[in-house]
Amino acid sequence: MFWISKKKVFWKDLWENGFVDIHNHLLWGIDDGSKSIEETRILCNAMQELGITEAIATPHTYPGQWNNTSSEIELAYSNYIQNNNDFFIKGVSSEYLAESYLENWAQENIILPLPGKFLLIEFSMLFAPTERIMETLFQLKLKGFKLILAHPERYLYWKNNISAFERLKTFDLFFQMNSLSLLGYYGPEVKKLSNQLLDLEMYDFLGTDTHRIEHLKFTENTPLQIKPKNKTQIEILVQANQQFSTTTF
Repeated sequence: MFWISKKKVFWKDLWENGFVDIHNHLLWGIDDGSKSIEETRILCNAMQELGITEAIATPHTYPGQWNNTSSEIELAYSNYIQNNNDFFIKGVSSEYLAESYLENWAQENIILPLPGKFLLIEFSMLFAPTERIMETLFQLKLKGFKLILAHPERYLYWKNNISAFERLKTFDLFFQMNSLSLLGYYGPEVKKLSNQLLDLEMYDFLGTDTHRIEHLKFTENTPLQIKPKNKTQIEILVQANQQFSTTTF
C-alpha cells in the first residue's frame, strides 16, 4: 500500500530543511544540460525554490560523445563563478561513463571526484556492464575511490533481475536514486524499479539529474506516491547528501 495523506507531499517538502544535489547538468555548453549562462541561472533559481540549498555540478564525461577533461570541466566552473553572484553551485565533479579509460585516468591522476573521493559513475542505458568494466571499477576501488552508481533504476535490462543489483551492492557500490524516477518521469517501469530498490533499502544517495527546466517544473508539480517506510528511507538519503555540503569541510 502506498502512503495516503490528505496533504499531497512533494519533493520540496522533503528538501525544506536543506538538500545538497550531487548529480546535475547545470554548467552551460559542456554536455546535454544547460545551453547558456541564462539557462543556468534559471535552473539554479528554480532549484533553490524547491528547497535545494547547494549543488555540485556533474557534467557528463562520455568518451566519443562528451569528451570532457577535468581541466575543461574546471574551466566551465570557473566561468560560472566569474559570472554569478549567488554561488549556488559550490563545486564541480563529473558523471563518468564506466569504461576502461578510467583506469588510465586514475593512474594519471586526472579524475575529478566529489568531496571525500566519491566518484559518480554511470553504466550504458542499452547494455549491461561487462566483466572488463567491473575489473575497471575494482581498480578504481584499489585507488581509493568510493563509487556511486547513478540512477540504477534506469538500467531496465535488469528490471527483472534484482540479483544483479544485489551483486553490485556486494561490490560496495553506492546507489544514487534520481528524484524524477519516483515521480514517473522516465516511465512506469523505472518508477516501479525505483520503488523496489527503495523497499530493499539499496539506495545511499539522492540526485536530481537536472538537465533542463522541464525537469524542475515536473518535480514542482508532481506529488510523490510512496510507502511510509520509503518516506523514511528518502529522509535518510536527503540527510546522507549533507556530507557533501561545503559547510562540513
